[in-house]
Amino acid sequence: MKEKITGIVLGTVRHSDRHNVTGIYTRERGRMSFLTPAGSSRQSRQAAACFQPLSVIEAQVSINPTRDLHIPTATSRAEVWRTIYYDPMKMTVAMFLSEFLNRLLRESPPEPNLWDFILQSIILLDASDDNTAIANFHITFLIGMMRMTGIFPDLSGYSAGMEFDMKSGRMIMPYSLQGGARGLRIDAERAAFLPKLMRINYANSHCFCFNGKERSEILNEILRYYGCHFPGCDHLKSLEILKEVFCC
Repeated sequence: MKEKITGIVLGTVRHSDRHNVTGIYTRERGRMSFLTPAGSSRQSRQAAACFQPLSVIEAQVSINPTRDLHIPTATSRAEVWRTIYYDPMKMTVAMFLSEFLNRLLRESPPEPNLWDFILQSIILLDASDDNTAIANFHITFLIGMMRMTGIFPDLSGYSAGMEFDMKSGRMIMPYSLQGGARGLRIDAERAAFLPKLMRINYANSHCFCFNGKERSEILNEILRYYGCHFPGCDHLKSLEILKEVFCC
């Protein structure tokens, strides 16, 4: 039986001379893998245009519980992005977010609220014309995703001089034996900035004016925090390109 799905494209890898495997995060079934055309044929060129990173597609899929790869039919774009694929800054952000989500959502069941948050975030990226908000977009997105994935830091007990323990996601005294090793903590000087940083959202992100060094350090620590809870999310190939564009 065929089922209509709506999904966000996370990434594509070569499977054979004739096919690619495209990771899709769907609202109805969570993470799925699609077998899509490869090569230089007209069909493969059309597929490449449809399955770009962060594209939102609709398709008919025959669901077979015994198969890991699904073949979509009647595929079309559910959203048409006006600027993401034509603006170098936004395209850099899109490549980074798609790689991050591809790692984070490796085996994810359907979570409509999470799916909706990701979709609304992409819509905002496409519509934004504020360079500061675009430069901060990946940071804003990653912090928003902390809430959606249940790892938002507990800063309620913060007082000056405390460190942040990444494993427990809370503030601790520097001499505390609780929490993770020293390498899994943020020292007191940098931890003092966390209460302010955790207030960033899409409505106020244009007010956070970081320089390149600050943006790079913030991004490194956020990804290190994700890596503590979701292994693999802290080593992204697109990170250096992102830093070249936004952290110089």
